[in-house]
Amino acid sequence: MYSIQGNSMYPTLEHGSVVFVWKGGFAISAKFFGTELLYTDPKINKLDLVLFVSKEDELVVKRVIGLPGEFYSIEAGRVLIDSTELLENYLPQGTYTSEPSTSIFLNRHNSPFLAMDKQGRIPPGYYLLLGDNRQYSTDSRSFGLVPVEKIKGKVIFYF
Repeated sequence: MYSIQGNSMYPTLEHGSVVFVWKGGFAISAKFFGTELLYTDPKINKLDLVLFVSKEDELVVKRVIGLPGEFYSIEAGRVLIDSTELLENYLPQGTYTSEPSTSIFLNRHNSPFLAMDKQGRIPPGYYLLLGDNRQYSTDSRSFGLVPVEKIKGKVIFYF
């Protein structure tokens, strides 16, 4: 159970909303005889809300927009996945999705996040995550594609 801070997921989640998160199959890291082992086999679907660890080591909730292997494009305020406009009924009418900022700095400093452009193919093990409040959300457009090991669970219930 986590309490939402901020309004990047508005109108779906507001500041102070409470979310319950399923962690089964998500990244678990453990030391075993001095060796770090990582187990992950999550069932992540498009449009799921997921909890992940941000670049600033904060727990954040965003929506899964693109899955590994899919081709994304953000153009004219719309999100296209494999050349088809994504139907986003959870967004307020007239929502405009801006293009990603140039985030070349992500690939320096040993960041596990991958910089993204206006379009591209999502590599294996990475996800495109966006906030529902597109104008005020810091998401994959600024910090990059999120590696599966940073995703800690799926939101299963919220109020």
